[in-house]
Amino acid sequence: MPTGHAPTTRWPISSRARRRRKALTRARTGCLVARFGWSSAAVFRAKQGQELLSAQYYKLNIRWLNLLIEENNKLDSSGITVDDVEFAGVLGSTFIERLNILKLKYTGGCTVEELNSLYADAVNALVQWHDAYRSHIKALALESGDDLREDGTPLHFEDLYHFQLAIDVISIGVLLGAGDAIRQVAHWTERYRGTDLLFESLIEPAISDPRDNTDFFHVSPYDPLIDAFYTVETPDEASAKVKEYLDGWYKSFEGAPWHDGHLHAVEGEYMPYYGYWSFEAAAVCLIHGIDDSSFRDHLLYPKDLADWARANRSLERLESGA
Repeated sequence: MPTGHAPTTRWPISSRARRRRKALTRARTGCLVARFGWSSAAVFRAKQGQELLSAQYYKLNIRWLNLLIEENNKLDSSGITVDDVEFAGVLGSTFIERLNILKLKYTGGCTVEELNSLYADAVNALVQWHDAYRSHIKALALESGDDLREDGTPLHFEDLYHFQLAIDVISIGVLLGAGDAIRQVAHWTERYRGTDLLFESLIEPAISDPRDNTDFFHVSPYDPLIDAFYTVETPDEASAKVKEYLDGWYKSFEGAPWHDGHLHAVEGEYMPYYGYWSFEAAAVCLIHGIDDSSFRDHLLYPKDLADWARANRSLERLESGA
């Protein structure tokens, strides 16, 4: 497993950004309540992929996440220098909120065209976060005189939540056929290349330097999903393993910041729920040709995106120059 990472904040959301978030919760309530509205709740229910979110909270959440990003942008220009760890933390928060907006919009039934645009925003935020992180490490090395790695990533794969963020952004890229974006993520997470079997298998269709590896960081929840393409002997066994993975997915992430978000709505303000989706299950099925007919209606499986990926030859479009 990788060692020798330069010190940084453990979580990508800075303490300052968290404080501003709490203040916004109270200060912007009236504005948020006034801005929601679909033509009807029935129309929204017909569009959305999961039924844990009302039309009201969908719009409140969109507004809320955009406000968080706006506040982060203000912090970017408030005198924090690029080599300050706080700057990298703010940009980490922006990446997470961009990814949450993408998930929320997908849950609400947005078009693939809009999803592509949201994905580009999320990847761009990830790149900015990593660039700021490395600037901080360079400044820290100069100040301390220590020989610190300058090719690191603030995404610590050893941490389950961090690893899920990396797997999410790669898996969505696979389904959208976004090869260039996947190559960017692989570049910025180079420090972890060749250390995790699932991560390598997901980026392999888009890169020119696949790396053999049989290790992985997290037995739970990913073991059944890895078995689905690595140890099974028949197509039926592969499908059964993906189903097993989906069945255990939600419980395995207990303790993650997003877990049980649908149970913690702040009335009239926001709900910290953006959709529970196993994009990686669909990406694995696409890459390895696993039949999803026996579990495609699973609550956590993004079947429409998986269908779109197959119909639009996303796997072929991952290659460089495609």
